Amino acid sequence: MKNKKWVSLMLALVLASAAGCSAGGEGKSNTGSQPNTTEEITKSAQNADGKFDPPVTITTARPVGGDYTFINGENINNNVHNKWAKEKLGIEIKDLWNTTDNAAYHTKLRLSLTTQDQLPDLFIVQDVNLISDLIQSGKVMDISQAFDQYASDRIKKLYEDNSAALNQVKQGDQLLGLPIFAGGDGTNPVLWIRQDWLDKLKLKAPTTIEEFEAVMDAFTNQDPDGNGKKDTFGFSLSARNGFSNWMSDVSFVFGAYTGKFIPGHWQTASDGTLKYGSVQPEIKLGLGKLQEWYKKGYLDPELAALDEVKATESFIQGKSGMIAAPFWALGWPLGDVKTTDPNAKLAAYKLPTGPDGKSARYTGTVNENKVMMFNKDFKHMDAFFLYFDKIYDHPFETGEFKDGFFEGYDYAIVDSKPVYDSKKFPTPHDGASSGKYNLFWNTPGIPFEGSKNYDYMFNGGEVKTRGHLEISIQDKELVRAGALNYQMKEINAPNEFLGAPTETMRSKSDNLKTMELETFAKIIYGNEPLDKFDTFVADWKSKGGDQIEKEVNEWYKSVNP
Repeated sequence: MKNKKWVSLMLALVLASAAGCSAGGEGKSNTGSQPNTTEEITKSAQNADGKFDPPVTITTARPVGGDYTFINGENINNNVHNKWAKEKLGIEIKDLWNTTDNAAYHTKLRLSLTTQDQLPDLFIVQDVNLISDLIQSGKVMDISQAFDQYASDRIKKLYEDNSAALNQVKQGDQLLGLPIFAGGDGTNPVLWIRQDWLDKLKLKAPTTIEEFEAVMDAFTNQDPDGNGKKDTFGFSLSARNGFSNWMSDVSFVFGAYTGKFIPGHWQTASDGTLKYGSVQPEIKLGLGKLQEWYKKGYLDPELAALDEVKATESFIQGKSGMIAAPFWALGWPLGDVKTTDPNAKLAAYKLPTGPDGKSARYTGTVNENKVMMFNKDFKHMDAFFLYFDKIYDHPFETGEFKDGFFEGYDYAIVDSKPVYDSKKFPTPHDGASSGKYNLFWNTPGIPFEGSKNYDYMFNGGEVKTRGHLEISIQDKELVRAGALNYQMKEINAPNEFLGAPTETMRSKSDNLKTMELETFAKIIYGNEPLDKFDTFVADWKSKGGDQIEKEVNEWYKSVNP
């Protein structure tokens, strides 16, 4: 991509400004005081072992909810990870405050913008509006020079290879945060089918939209559950929050006709500009198919009222036979189908393609909109980047975290080999989430490396790494699904607009989104004719869409000069 070399160019840009120019360049000026010269970046004292001496303190904050599990009487402030950081690195981690959930956490951060409450030294933000507000507040640090000076070579390479993620925290020549890449491979869907239903009806898995339709018809009309009642249908999907979803997805139906664009996402058109997927002409063909299928009873009758998780219930309860969901959904929530029917058998397949072989699918961003931001007064960026690189020993399988984070917590050595089932540890327990104790809330990852490993193992690869070993002990169908996810990487359709909401978005996008969801649902339900789509497109454009597209492309041009 055009900005692939952004990281390497940043040093030249910053050094050019260090002679006395403002670091804001031609972008909007960040009103806070920023460390823009080498002399202003503090380097902490380290001993011969690389440990900070005296120790440095890094403050943070986070939501600590039910997904955190502690053992040995530990808690978020006193645990094996914090002890390691202090003893090995000379970094003392201190939580200024915690909340019980994500919403309360972000509310408290937002209040810090209008009060004198102290921001932590560093903190995660998962709210695009708050990211924008923090950037404009002047309270967060431009880390561009610190990144160049202190980030390890492998960390720099990681961000160079995934440089588009940086767009959401760039302003002019400044880098005002650091996207944190997710472990695993996000939420791209594969097609999950009741294999036992296919076998009972002597059907083959669909590879095209036409074959997909035939299977839906059979699952709806040929009593696949054998109860003598006409109480099943073909496909479960969610349309409450949109038509491109991390669970219960239907984006591939539209992608089968566009080959690129999916609803709700901005993507690059042939002319090099970003276009909004929902208003592209081919979307009408996808809506027409869904309208036809709904009329025939192939779809969940409540699809417009169901969110992404609620929509899985019809599949879990044995009412529908197909659903598009992430490869890992076999474990949760789809695996719960066994509680309804112990004989149920699930199998994963590639998503069906369109009449011309076209295909595209929802693709979760590799950073899940998770950004680490830094208090402008933070003095220990060198300590942070040392810590960051050490944590990456886990996904890179190097250093002291090659086998896992902490022995007895997330792995144990049994007969000279690492074991990852905590119930088989010398001191068995129900699991500790030590990978969540770090400053990033979860173990950061190497984008798309996981799916590559699934494909490798599914095709008979030998166990050579911890990642291979962890996959080798998983359910065989889940491994197959992970491999299919990797094999479909060419049809990924990620949202390419990663900037803050534009001015017109803030004032008009809610109304435009509501209009979109209501129009699409009415068309699918048959309450409006298919040609209502054309009216929707015209209204979307005239009621702010054209201006939003202009603003989105101004942003896109600014980050891809």
